[in-house]
Amino acid sequence: MGSYRITRHIEAAPERVFRAFTDPAFVADWMEAAGVVGATGPLDEVGSAYTLVIWGPWKFRTKVVRAEPHRLHETVAQGPLGSAVRIVATLAPRNGGTDLELLTEYTVPFGALGRWMDRRWIDREPRPTANREVDRLVAIVSEPHPVLRHRRSMTSV
Repeated sequence: MGSYRITRHIEAAPERVFRAFTDPAFVADWMEAAGVVGATGPLDEVGSAYTLVIWGPWKFRTKVVRAEPHRLHETVAQGPLGSAVRIVATLAPRNGGTDLELLTEYTVPFGALGRWMDRRWIDREPRPTANREVDRLVAIVSEPHPVLRHRRSMTSV
């Protein structure tokens, strides 16, 4: 299992930053996904589940396991071929903005081969994909009227 932390100070209130984890359109946009589908409830409610569609067969069945409005949001997800991810977002107000700490723990598919590939290509600094995604999150929540990329967010599959 791999893990990493990314931190940012965001010039936006915690309420707005929290929305990046609970609004299906925001989630799909900053996570570079094709969409959020099949939501069983609001994404700020513990027990709600949804499918995060990345592309093709890469779909992650995601469940909200902790949600403290404007402070903490945690999800766990299962993907194809044994892949899995746990994402914990901790938000703290500071100087009129928000300090975000994003912890990601993940399991790659393919057993020992997947772990080798992770060490060789995925689990390397500066984590360009993860940093690009978090930079997009910052851009979305910092704009008063963000223009979201075209993504699907539907309540049924």
